[in-house]
Amino acid sequence: MVRARVLSASTSERDRAELESLEQLRVGDPKAFEHIFRAHYAPLCDFAHSYVRSHETAEEIVQDLFCWIWDRRFTLDMPCGVRLWLFTAVRNRSLNVIRDRRLELSAHKRYALDARSERRAEPADALVSEAELSAVAARTVALMTPRCREAFTLVRLQHLSYADTAHVMGISPKTVEIHMTRAIGILRAALAPWLMS
Repeated sequence: MVRARVLSASTSERDRAELESLEQLRVGDPKAFEHIFRAHYAPLCDFAHSYVRSHETAEEIVQDLFCWIWDRRFTLDMPCGVRLWLFTAVRNRSLNVIRDRRLELSAHKRYALDARSERRAEPADALVSEAELSAVAARTVALMTPRCREAFTLVRLQHLSYADTAHVMGISPKTVEIHMTRAIGILRAALAPWLMS
């Protein structure tokens, strides 16, 4: 109970600070823009990268978004808060890049390619380094369906709540929970050979 109050107090303080920065931005304060940029740039790049799988493209998406924000700073409205609005905007821009460039293969093709490569791999009875285990986990996440991967990335890597993730994705919190259950099940199955000791 005490932890919940501490978390909600820190969340409300962060929300107040974001609202204050947004108000200062609306009057053209470059320091407020820099504060928002520095606070959110790296997590937004990571989030965009989870979609487009290219660091350069992810950075371009986020930089373009911040240029767009600066151009519209006097009329900008972020009704759901700065953080959620930024994640939603990056998500939409990332999806536009994917659509325009048609970078992603279908989930079935990726799964089939991975299954074939897994069959050719050596049995996992030797000790595995942390880097190898991380690589398997990253490959497994990459092979998830786009919505499942998005929910997993927002909840586990960006530390958003189920409610915030639902807002960013435009779905219900229960659907986020379903996606997370699937994602964790997929990861457990993929990592089972390394986790059985």
